Amino acid sequence: MIYENEIHPDVISPVVTPDGAEIRIGDAAYPRPFRIGLQYASPARGHWTIAHSPLLIPECHEIYVCCACCLHGVVLSADEVPGGAARFSMVTLTNENIIKGNLEEMMIDGIAHIIENLPHRPKCVEGFTSCMQHFMHIDLHVVYGALRRRFPDIDFIDGYMIPTLQRRFTPDVLGRRQLLRAVTKLPRRRAVNVIVNYYPVDAENELTVMLRGSKWEIQDFAACKTYEQYKNLGSAAANLYFLPNAAAAAKDLERRLGQEAIYVPYTYSYEELRANLRRVAERFALELPDTDGYERAIETKAKALLARVGKTPVAIDYTATPRPLSLARFLLDRGFSVYAVYLDSISCDEEADFRYLQSAYPHLSLRSTSHYKRRLLKRDDNERYGKVLAIGQMAAYFTNTPHFVNLIENSGLYGYVGILKLLDLIGDAGEETKDVRSIIQIKAWGCRG
Repeated sequence: MIYENEIHPDVISPVVTPDGAEIRIGDAAYPRPFRIGLQYASPARGHWTIAHSPLLIPECHEIYVCCACCLHGVVLSADEVPGGAARFSMVTLTNENIIKGNLEEMMIDGIAHIIENLPHRPKCVEGFTSCMQHFMHIDLHVVYGALRRRFPDIDFIDGYMIPTLQRRFTPDVLGRRQLLRAVTKLPRRRAVNVIVNYYPVDAENELTVMLRGSKWEIQDFAACKTYEQYKNLGSAAANLYFLPNAAAAAKDLERRLGQEAIYVPYTYSYEELRANLRRVAERFALELPDTDGYERAIETKAKALLARVGKTPVAIDYTATPRPLSLARFLLDRGFSVYAVYLDSISCDEEADFRYLQSAYPHLSLRSTSHYKRRLLKRDDNERYGKVLAIGQMAAYFTNTPHFVNLIENSGLYGYVGILKLLDLIGDAGEETKDVRSIIQIKAWGCRG
């Protein structure tokens, strides 16, 4: 059921150009609405970095082999996670190494020295090289070959911190792929993997329930508690992935292990949700759940929520969900006053949502989070409009509202059940206040050491 809606006139942003940090969606270009050169990084850093994600591999130790200037950031990131510093080490690349040309020897000896002096032997080591080693054409086959011969009981993963060199993959895409490089082929079991989320998928979602009802075991990368569970990912028949950034990991496992890659994306569209379920049901010969019943439940809950929040202005950011425009469309079509979406680019998965919003809600404000002018703009929406309800930490920070849903990358919420739970969280956020400063300054929110 669709409801008529207009964005509240008091919260329409002024018309600006792509040279700035804000633009009406009606005037924006796909897929890059902003011309971003010099970038700004906000204090809202709850999303994960390459220093945090290896901590999801149980009993994995990460070792960065980098110049001191690069190490400053990653060591601080690791130290922010409880227990993270104990699983993080570094080898400093110096000018002397560059002049002597002994990059391979330095890396082998440095990593070996660290391993031999750790209080506990790790099951896995992910070593990270930086741009400088690759500028100098380091031979990683020599490095990891020597380390594997020296430590045959340890799995080694080649990690990369090379943002200046990545043309094919972004740092996040490459990082997610490498997280599963120590997974090897095992005898097949009646199991399906969920990869590579940073949060375990909510076990109550209808897709998981549908699979488990037919005796399929769900192996969730983000839920692995032991290294054995991590290695057992190699026994699954297929890999489900929800994020476009996990596609490289899924296709790599398909190539290496013969596991089928099945993309069932996060979405707030009933049509896409049904297509996801049909895809999995047909592949595994499952019975579909009552999608009509789920949709009626969502519409009922959305009406009740609208009665609670009324015309409260709503802002959404891309760190809360990989489909911020899909969520904006869902809420706007049901009468909610979504007035701003914080993002820097638009994924191909959201092109249809972008085109729809351009036509139906041209005054919706798109706001860059990383354009340098964002640093100069006032953060006073909550004061100007009386109250703003934010979905995501960045939206909370930039609008300066204590009323926000603390969601990072969907935080495991998926499918129809995920939407139902999100609506509950939105209702709670509208009635409760949070200490924004204490929450948003924690990097990799929810990360375990």
